[in-house]
Amino acid sequence: MSPSTSLLQYTLHLADDALILGHRNSEWTGYGPILEQDIAISNIALDLIGQARNFYQYAAQLMNEGAVEGGKEVTEDDLAYLRDSWDFRNCLLAEQTNGDWAKTILRQFFSPLQRR
Repeated sequence: MSPSTSLLQYTLHLADDALILGHRNSEWTGYGPILEQDIAISNIALDLIGQARNFYQYAAQLMNEGAVEGGKEVTEDDLAYLRDSWDFRNCLLAEQTNGDWAKTILRQFFSPLQRR
């Protein structure tokens, strides 16, 4: 595996983690235990989706730099929404259902994105 391939795989891993975790956190919008926590988890979800966009844009740039001339350019939307489920490289912790509020906060705490 070349360094550029490793960088692409790592970037997709971070992007997938942020996208999945952002979507899971957004499921709490309107259902948080108190208003402040509801607003906070919604803002965290928005931040994670923004991080995912940034990572997907970078991954698309890496892929397009190595693409064959005349081929279709890959976009961030292609990477985020047009891949099969088995192509995602996210940590399985990010996929876990929300459960109760404590489980969601614990998942957020142990997320690989928090340890960068």
